[in-house]
Amino acid sequence: MPRILILSNKVPYPSKDGSSIAMARLLENLIELGGHEITYGAINTLKHRKRLDDFPDSINEHITLRTFEEDTSPTPFNALSNLLFTRQPFHTIRFFVLSMQKWLEEFENGHFDLVVIEGAFMGHYLPLAMIKGKKVVLRAHNLEHVIWERSIKHIATPIKKFYLRIQTNRLKKFEQKLAILVHSVWSISSIDMYWFKSFNSNTFFVPVSIKRQEMNIDIVPKRCFFLGALDWMPNLESLQWFLKDVWPVVNKLDPSIEFHVAGNNTPNKIMALKAHNLHIHGKVASAETFSKSHGVSIIPLLSGSGVRIKLLENGSLGIPTISTAIGAEGIYEKQNSKIPLSDIPEELAHEIVALTTNSDKAVQIARELYTDINKRFSPQNALASIQKAWPK
Repeated sequence: MPRILILSNKVPYPSKDGSSIAMARLLENLIELGGHEITYGAINTLKHRKRLDDFPDSINEHITLRTFEEDTSPTPFNALSNLLFTRQPFHTIRFFVLSMQKWLEEFENGHFDLVVIEGAFMGHYLPLAMIKGKKVVLRAHNLEHVIWERSIKHIATPIKKFYLRIQTNRLKKFEQKLAILVHSVWSISSIDMYWFKSFNSNTFFVPVSIKRQEMNIDIVPKRCFFLGALDWMPNLESLQWFLKDVWPVVNKLDPSIEFHVAGNNTPNKIMALKAHNLHIHGKVASAETFSKSHGVSIIPLLSGSGVRIKLLENGSLGIPTISTAIGAEGIYEKQNSKIPLSDIPEELAHEIVALTTNSDKAVQIARELYTDINKRFSPQNALASIQKAWPK
């Protein structure tokens, strides 16, 4: 039976953020594909520490799971040390841990038929993966350097901007090298795919599969919401921009509309914010329940790369959504979008008012999104893409 090894910087279950959802869906796709012996190696970081008891038995029985409890958190000291004493990107090298390295060294050379590296953060294991596996795939969640190129534009502190420019240049070179050296790249974004393809002709678009669910038909009027991890810089900066430039316009147009914010690791400065009809929830017990009960989803991203798993999840549930162009990147562009898109605060505000006050329009947007996402990102399409992309 062919052997597959997957290397990840997160334990994929419980799946409560975009990257872990994407990881979980691939694992489920490979299990459904069948005929393979799957070993899963994951760093259980302090920041995203998960209880292994929460790992589903239905998945556990199909794989061999090995986790490594490590603290990979950035600190001023290790960030400065990285800048002064290495040329490796700090964003990635901190996930290269001795415990996982030693574990990989225990396998015989060529033991695995396929090694899947889940994103650039695990790229420093490539030399070992090339020895222990016959073929190695980089599963690209996004272009890490593009996220930081976009984020730098919104940073005012000169020293921080200088440091991040250096790290971004390192990241770009690192991602280029990864793309060249692996046997194949599976990009979850049809946009990012073209960048990787310029370095590796064996690059394929392999979409994240979405589980079809019953459509949400009870859209609460006069409410909109933001839901996302607020320890991720692109989410935090986009929320702050929205609250500063967009929400005051909505207030003026219709002061009865409510805005609800929820997300893991919400900073104290966000929890303490006060504004008319602004409600900060922090971490919520169920993302799905929250989304279904708070009307229109707002995805105001100004930076980022890859695809917004949140938009795919909204589509799978039939949640009406409004986004910036980057928030919908890899799924929709202005000319083919099923949802309202704008980067202009006044336009976004008017779209929010239109959708939160017109139930028929909200249901229409939700239905079109639901139909499109469930068709394009179905498990069947994902499985077909994996089979097409499988390294020969």
